[in-house]
Amino acid sequence: MKKILLIITILHCAFCIVHSQQYSIKSKRAIKFYQESKGAQYPSDKIALLNLAIDKEPLFVEAYWELSKIYLFLDSTDAAIKALKTADQLQLAMPEETKIRLSKIYYKEGEYQLALDKLAEINNPYYLNQINLLKPDYEYAASLKANPIDFKPRNLTFVNTIHDDYFPSITADGLMISTTVLAPKWMGDAPMQHQEDMYVSNWNGTKWSYSEPLPAPMNGYGNEGSQSFSADGRYMFFVQCSNRENIGSCDIWYSIRKGDKWSNPINLGEPANSRYWESNPVMSPTGDMIYFTSNRPNGLGGKDIWCVQVYIDDYGYLKTYNPQPLGKPINTDKDEFAPFIHADNHTLYFSSDGHKGLGGQDIFRSVRNDDGTWSQPENLGYPINTHGDESGFVINGLGNKAYFASDQLENRGMKLDIYEIDLPVTIQPRTRMVYSPGRVYDIQTGKPLQARVEIFEGETNAKHFESISDAADGSFVAFLPQNSHTNSSNEGTQRAASAELPKTKGYENSQLIFALSAQREGYIPYTMSITTPGDSILVGLTRIASGNSITLNNLYFDYDSDEILPTSNAEIHRLSIFLKRNKQVKIEIIGHTDNQGSKAYNLDLSHRRANALMNALIKKGIAADRLTAKGMGSEAPVATNDTEEGRAQNRRVEIIIQ
Repeated sequence: MKKILLIITILHCAFCIVHSQQYSIKSKRAIKFYQESKGAQYPSDKIALLNLAIDKEPLFVEAYWELSKIYLFLDSTDAAIKALKTADQLQLAMPEETKIRLSKIYYKEGEYQLALDKLAEINNPYYLNQINLLKPDYEYAASLKANPIDFKPRNLTFVNTIHDDYFPSITADGLMISTTVLAPKWMGDAPMQHQEDMYVSNWNGTKWSYSEPLPAPMNGYGNEGSQSFSADGRYMFFVQCSNRENIGSCDIWYSIRKGDKWSNPINLGEPANSRYWESNPVMSPTGDMIYFTSNRPNGLGGKDIWCVQVYIDDYGYLKTYNPQPLGKPINTDKDEFAPFIHADNHTLYFSSDGHKGLGGQDIFRSVRNDDGTWSQPENLGYPINTHGDESGFVINGLGNKAYFASDQLENRGMKLDIYEIDLPVTIQPRTRMVYSPGRVYDIQTGKPLQARVEIFEGETNAKHFESISDAADGSFVAFLPQNSHTNSSNEGTQRAASAELPKTKGYENSQLIFALSAQREGYIPYTMSITTPGDSILVGLTRIASGNSITLNNLYFDYDSDEILPTSNAEIHRLSIFLKRNKQVKIEIIGHTDNQGSKAYNLDLSHRRANALMNALIKKGIAADRLTAKGMGSEAPVATNDTEEGRAQNRRVEIIIQ
């Protein structure tokens, strides 16, 4: 039986080969014109020769097919459809092949029902496999178009220029937007070639300012574009091509904002950049990952989305390591590019022509699960996506507004403009984020400081945000989930400031406690609880010097106990890291209480709590001879004991540099 099947297969292939060497007509003159069209250099000459072939033999179906291919190459879709429709109506040889070709063009043009109708006309079982491959894509696209999402685009007239504007990037607080602008460059009276530059616009509370090009050195003599802000606007990433300092053809560069100025561009270096092509960089809000597009090896094919881990040093410079492709289900054997990671650090938007869509490059959403895997990409739907190509889709921190470029929404001479839409809830990011503005300063001099700022969970040490404060004014913008389980009442504020929490079964697992950490070389690391997302944050850093002290604001004990709660894990971890990096530093740990209860009891409780922290640090690898501990009970209050708020401030643990 197997031999019979093999013989049948061989005979079928032999028939296909012989058939492929023949034409559907016998006119030698028509065939000669057809063959000459294959060797013609210019499309206009090819079209002329094919029309001569059809004039000689109006039933020459291969000439109609070839004519359609050339018109598609020239973006003359209507002419391509006309050529195939003529062949279809004349019922020429191999009508099924004509219908298949016609259905593919209808699909690419967004005429999904016409594409399905053409497939339905085919009865030849030989084409069944091809129909089964095409039909699900056509049906899916038709269903998306038949169920449009709410879509009311608004042209950002102040942001847009008279030229092509695309690749929008917006800070998570929605106050600054940048675009890539393709504009002609002039020399005297003669226009030179077009060049990509980066423009910026700012929100003043009521409207956007007019876009202006970034000054040198951000914009230079070459092309700069595909830019993106970090969530807080401190970094701008962009792509430069044909730069002599590049590692590959196009490299990722970045600049650090200092006040209203940007630093000289810095090549991100290897391994983020390679000898291949890199583009579309975007930084995670945690500051420890950059997503980008590359055609380097070890992907799944075409352009793939990659990520590379990042370390921010104390001066804001970036070091990258461990590049990895995102792999399935994000990447396919086709093209995935233009990633955007939302401020929630879980929701990824990207463009692809490898997932089911509406015919071109569509925008998709995928959510990272708690185990690190990505959900199956979801098409954002029609009319955000169309039969054309969509890319460059970014979203604000709240997740309710999106920004993108299009040349299809208005009659503006096919000019690309930036648009804003209210994003439907069904395709919004997993978590809405709110921002808290802050400032870091030297507590002794009052001068602003550049420091590394992190937001993290107290128990797991899971990072939600990392960046640096501005070197010019010490400012920063941190992000937290809008509906995070942080304390937002007066009672919560008191508890967060306290060194103890009420003894409630399962308390440590009933809410997330978020904290902020600020670190700079030569200073004692500072941490504080985040009680109300959105409030302003003032961070005073204390120099490492004998006698200087800080309070550990995220050290929690169970009620009336020296048992350290799990919500203190991150605080202890960061203190141990500080001591390991500053091996010359010795500290004294001092416990304090309020005046509730007897002096003797309070003195004992404060001493036991100081000892508990000392033992926790020893377990972290800190030498015991660098640590001392004592309790002072209620003898050194920093606030009144007549109110609960004051007593909460007095219940504390502090460290003093020896």
